[in-house]
Amino acid sequence: MRALNESLIGRALPALAFMIVLSGGAHAQLLKKNDYGVGVTVAVYQFDDARSKQFAEINKLNQTASTPDEEIDVITRSFGAEEVKFRYVRAIGLRESESFTDSQPMNERQFTFTITPRIITKNDVSFDFIAKYADKVLLEAKGVTVGSYETVMLRGARGEFGVREFSGPDGVEKAPETRALLVTITPTVTTARSLQNKPSDISRPTDQFGSRLELTESDIFVMPAVINRAPIKFPPGASVKGSITLEGIVTPEGRVTNVKVLDTPDTALNPKAIEAFRQYRFNPPKLNGRATHATFRETIILGKQGPL
Repeated sequence: MRALNESLIGRALPALAFMIVLSGGAHAQLLKKNDYGVGVTVAVYQFDDARSKQFAEINKLNQTASTPDEEIDVITRSFGAEEVKFRYVRAIGLRESESFTDSQPMNERQFTFTITPRIITKNDVSFDFIAKYADKVLLEAKGVTVGSYETVMLRGARGEFGVREFSGPDGVEKAPETRALLVTITPTVTTARSLQNKPSDISRPTDQFGSRLELTESDIFVMPAVINRAPIKFPPGASVKGSITLEGIVTPEGRVTNVKVLDTPDTALNPKAIEAFRQYRFNPPKLNGRATHATFRETIILGKQGPL
């Protein structure tokens, strides 16, 4: 499992793989408390709570999965959850007490979560987590402790973020549906200096030409938030695997320019991926309350057409 996870650090995820593990644990015991960091993988699911068995709000999984499908199988078998559907995953590297907020469009409204690792030791992490849909709190948990390389599952409330798939005249179609929220969180303790996929790797403020702006401690930067994603359009019947990582500059108007591919399983896919990424729309990044330019990086899991 660790070999699989470590491969995610050096390059984008392989198809559907979504664990993240960062190096540095070998000499972690020699570190001071504030020298620790944590790589956190947050996976978001929906499920039918009306048809499922009752289970607690906080649960530890008896194994850590390597793919969403594998994790769904564990959740279904262990807790009796019905119609569990993978929505998206985010991997992020954080220091102690560093908060990270992610935002994803679901059914034309925003799903957001904020995670804060309050205490990081060489063996485990204690974190706070809150998830909202359309500004309504669906899940809030404080002081949840989980071991490094372990997975904890949080059960949330019902919301209209769910989606139902069905066969239509143009193939598989989707419709909004009310479903309950499930979130799994898998931390991996590492050295703070070894952290990768940090918030600044995902987005940082720039000038209009893409040159990095240096921030002071008093500056407040808010990352751009995706409000509309365009799927990559492949030819009918095309079989695509792996993941592709792109980066661009988000403008104060919420559009993306200067798109480039950072990692790809096949360069033939790049033009289609760039075309789709250019169609993304954002709530613009802000620096000290004013809209600004900023980088934005995204890894797209090709098999699922979802973000990492």
